[in-house]
Amino acid sequence: MKAAITPPGDHHLSAIQRILAGSLTISAPEEFLELLNLYREDPFLHRKYADLLSDLKCYDKAAESYAEASELFIKRKMNLQAIVAKILQWSIQKASHHQGRAFYALLHEEGGRETPLQRFWARMSYPELVAVMRRLVRIRLKAGIQVTHVNEPAEELFFIVSGTLCEMPSPDRAGASERDGFEIETVLLGPNDVFGEVFPLHTPTTTLTEIRSLTDVELVKITKPVLYGLCDKYPRIGAALVTMRKPENRKNCSRCWQTVRRAARYGLPTKAEIHCAPMRSGQKILDFSGIAIDLSLGGMCMEITERAPSARNENLKGRLVQLKLDLLNEVVLLKLTGKIVWQHRRKQQACPAVLIGIRFDTLNEMDREMLAEYCMGSLGEQNLLWSLWETSIKSGKSG
Repeated sequence: MKAAITPPGDHHLSAIQRILAGSLTISAPEEFLELLNLYREDPFLHRKYADLLSDLKCYDKAAESYAEASELFIKRKMNLQAIVAKILQWSIQKASHHQGRAFYALLHEEGGRETPLQRFWARMSYPELVAVMRRLVRIRLKAGIQVTHVNEPAEELFFIVSGTLCEMPSPDRAGASERDGFEIETVLLGPNDVFGEVFPLHTPTTTLTEIRSLTDVELVKITKPVLYGLCDKYPRIGAALVTMRKPENRKNCSRCWQTVRRAARYGLPTKAEIHCAPMRSGQKILDFSGIAIDLSLGGMCMEITERAPSARNENLKGRLVQLKLDLLNEVVLLKLTGKIVWQHRRKQQACPAVLIGIRFDTLNEMDREMLAEYCMGSLGEQNLLWSLWETSIKSGKSG
């Protein structure tokens, strides 16, 4: 049996993804705010910031950040993530009827409807949505945890909020498939996927696959008896869930739930050269290069490695910079100015690196258009850029 799992290498992970995955920890709210100022429209960062505030018992501020994350998730058509953020907000500050209705209206009018799960949330009536939200149980698991076991009773339905899991057939099923001349591949599950073989609800069912977390994950679940009661009171919920299921055809369909088609999009690596002029007496002129990541129209992050020791040892926050971005192997060069507004030292590594966040000055129309096209290109274009970048890195090493 093939395991179709190819985790990204560390060089593929952007600063934002490291924060979300927990490999880069920011424990000071002030430092997190500096990063949020670079990426104001990123709902995942707002959600992570709200979690930090909640852990620090800054509950009112956490509720505000959960609310902002929820609205941003809806703008991105991520209905489930918006709902979970709203649940967390309302666990701190009880919602009024008016607030509940306002959230429902926003989800109903602007929520995504392209996939079955998006439609499941967006098409509910207000009483149906409230009933489901009240019964969802949120759980967080570390990487390497087995969530379901083959032949155990299937008593819970799970919705994936964040993280990655893999679904594997039982050894018996895998062996039978091979004898029949076909192979069932391991399935990668991620945000907005569903698992749990709870149907039919009125009879006992067993789990047919093993599911294990590959990364830290966040799930929401609802138990089978509770779901049965909900579907009995609100038949449309049951009908909507049925539309998300696949036909029972184990030879052509390895899952009982439709899987979200996805391809990972990582922050594009971009060669950057930085010049820092002295701003006061005693400051050094700094010239260094590195890899820019998490490019946006407002700014970027950049990792400074051991190749720029003078820059790594300086306090760079507040320094004005002139930067040159190599968007495609020197075919397209952008010359911009900006300011370093965030600095973070990664001390846990064998070769510590420094991450900095640069806020761009106001872009002219041509630079903005060029940067927007580079950052927001199609997945195929981004894969091509990755291929060219990695080829240039390899050829540079060999030379």
